[in-house]
Amino acid sequence: MSRLPLRSRRPFGHLVAFLTTAAATAAILAVAGTAAAAVPPDIEAGLLKIGPIVDPPCTAKLYRPLMPANDIGSGVAQPYPGITVTRNQSFGPDPKDVVDIFSADQGAASRTVLIFVPGGAGNKTEIQDREANAFYDNIGRWATQHGMVGVLMQRKASSTWDGGAKDISAMLQWVEANIASYHGNPERMFIWAHSAGNAPLGTYIGRPELWGPKGVGVRGVIFMSPAAFDIAPVQVPARTQPSFGAIVSTAGKACGMTPGMSAATSTAGALPGAAPGSPGGPPLPGPPPAFPPPPDAATQLARSSLPELRRTSVRIMLANGQYDIGVDHAPGAHGMTGFIAALDKALCAAGPAHCPTTLVARGHSHMSMVFSIDTPDSSVSGPVLAFIMRGSAR
Repeated sequence: MSRLPLRSRRPFGHLVAFLTTAAATAAILAVAGTAAAAVPPDIEAGLLKIGPIVDPPCTAKLYRPLMPANDIGSGVAQPYPGITVTRNQSFGPDPKDVVDIFSADQGAASRTVLIFVPGGAGNKTEIQDREANAFYDNIGRWATQHGMVGVLMQRKASSTWDGGAKDISAMLQWVEANIASYHGNPERMFIWAHSAGNAPLGTYIGRPELWGPKGVGVRGVIFMSPAAFDIAPVQVPARTQPSFGAIVSTAGKACGMTPGMSAATSTAGALPGAAPGSPGGPPLPGPPPAFPPPPDAATQLARSSLPELRRTSVRIMLANGQYDIGVDHAPGAHGMTGFIAALDKALCAAGPAHCPTTLVARGHSHMSMVFSIDTPDSSVSGPVLAFIMRGSAR
């Protein structure tokens, strides 16, 4: 995989700030023909009002009107015509070890598979309010519309450094063994994580001892608006990492909710009949799981994903929004978050063939990066599709 020189990166209209790799020209052509490949001005104004924070309910109110009337909370068994959705398919012993599978009723017998790993608390259905229920069915639905099988993973918290990565491994092994029944091709799988979902995914991709007997299992990985994972000895500058309190302090304010943590973590949209602790249900009562203190430098180095990421054959895409959390505005940062800039530099140091595809989506915030999928705003979905298409073709 080759790479355009940094100084050659140029915006393509209002579409992206930059898109790299040797196939950049082909990727731009692929997304240039999509309709309205930019954040609609009224939505961008709404995102600017929200600010560079985590605000699922207010962001949902901006994008929900662009989607089908029905969603998972509509009480319709199969809410999307022409798509069969299999809900809460178990892949492990825990009640949260489940996936939703989206497969179009018509299409090729063997299709590329796109797996989505959510951020936040790990919910494959957001529950802050009713509008938020539409997410992340939008990603599974979008996958089917582009000839793929979509898989949404429910993610759960872990008190160990590799517990979440082990869950991803178990999920991938189940998908490898079973996805053909849903017209998916286990040899053509891609995995996409958002926000906090990147920590277990980055650990999984970077630690071969966690893989299944068939290897890593995916052709490509998309780290979108990533929470930092272990890439020691590389360190992300502290000034680019806002505190959790700072990124939720005004959540809800832009759309009239009581601002702060209560809006960001509201369960007002919990699905009817969903039990506490189950997918789509409110959390179980009691304190959240305890997490161990950060390990010492030697342990961080031993657990680092960087050595494997620098030699992997898995294609890597790094993406964030212009108004994302932790965007580094220092000269030469080119709109990347501090973590993405550090990881991009570290991977490219291994040689041009190891440079990832990088995307900065103009007009986008942390949540809009994924809430915009399957709407007329294709400024994120277009480049993601181009990345997957290139990887599927090899």
